[in-house]
Amino acid sequence: MKTQTLEKPLELNRIIQGDALEVLKTFPDESFDLVLTDPPYNAKNIGPNARVYSMGKMKLPTMEYKKFCHDWFTEAQRVAKTIIFTPGIANTHNYPQPFWQICWHKPAAVSFNRMGGFNAWEPIFIYGKPKARIGQDYKRQDTLNLTPGIWKEHPCPKPLSLWEWLIDKFSKEGDIILDPFEGSGTTSRACKNLKRKSIGIEINPDYVKIAKARLSQELLL
Repeated sequence: MKTQTLEKPLELNRIIQGDALEVLKTFPDESFDLVLTDPPYNAKNIGPNARVYSMGKMKLPTMEYKKFCHDWFTEAQRVAKTIIFTPGIANTHNYPQPFWQICWHKPAAVSFNRMGGFNAWEPIFIYGKPKARIGQDYKRQDTLNLTPGIWKEHPCPKPLSLWEWLIDKFSKEGDIILDPFEGSGTTSRACKNLKRKSIGIEINPDYVKIAKARLSQELLL
C-alpha cells in the first residue's frame, strides 16, 4: 500500500524576491484561486517623462518577448483557476483569446499612443470562467500620475482602488491570490485590505522593499 505524499503547504502573505518564470514552476497545480497581475509591457518608456525602472527597462526582441508572454501565462494557467491581467494595449495579440475583457478607461492618462495622442484606455483580460457578474464591462479609473506615497518610486503603479474592485468582483474572503509581477505591492496591499491571502513575486529588490513597506502600514495613506 502506497503512502500518499502531501504537498508542502504554501507560505502565504509574503513577497518573494526572484524571477517569476522560475518561482512559478515551484508551485503545485491549482495552488491559487486567482492570479492578478500587471506583467512587463516591454515598453520603450513610461509616459511623457520616460520614467524608468531602477534595474533598467525590459526591452526584448519581439520574438523573445512573445516567448516570455507565453511562458509566464502557461505557468499561470497551471497554478490558478482564474487569471486577470492588464496586457498593455500593444501586447493584446501576444496572448490567447480571453474568456472576456474589461475596458479600463483612464481619461487622465499621460502615456503616449502610437497615433500621436494619449493612451486613454487599457484592456483587462479575464481567463477561466469566474462566477462573477459585471454589470458593465467598463471601468473608469484614473491613473496615479500625481498620487503621493512610497509607491510613486515605481514608474507604473496600478491604482489600488482598481485592483480592489477586481479582487472584490473575482474572489472571496480567504481566497489565495498570486501576483507574479508584484511591482510596488498593489496586489498584496489590496489583498490585505480585503481579507484575502496572497503571494507576490518581484525580481527587483528596490520594489520588494516598497511592497513590504506598504504591507506593514496599518492605515492607507
